[in-house]
Amino acid sequence: MLRLTALLLLIAPAPLFAQVKVTRILDTPETRVVQVEIPANDTRPLHAHPEALWHVYVTTDAPMDLLIEGEPTVHLGPWQAHFFKGGTMHGFHNPNDRTVRWIELFALKSSTARAIDEKTARQLALAFARK
Repeated sequence: MLRLTALLLLIAPAPLFAQVKVTRILDTPETRVVQVEIPANDTRPLHAHPEALWHVYVTTDAPMDLLIEGEPTVHLGPWQAHFFKGGTMHGFHNPNDRTVRWIELFALKSSTARAIDEKTARQLALAFARK
């Protein structure tokens, strides 16, 4: 049932996510970097990025709750990071009383994206977590 709900969210009309603002910082065939903003006390429902080999989520200015299908909620503080394999169903909740931003870095499914492997991506996530 959860997968069906997530699939419906993926094909739902754009107004469903009108509250979430996504700004592309870098967009190449190999790599995508976006800044995402979510309003106070709002939730980005479960979704996936099937075009990605992996991606790293980095909070920037406030704590966030990370929702991962089938797992307990992960609470991330400012400048903490989390690594996702491509296709992982995930979402976010902003428990704060103000808009919060985060950055997502994606290695896209292309031959050159494989040059940045999973080990390197995890090291990147750990480097952000130490800040």
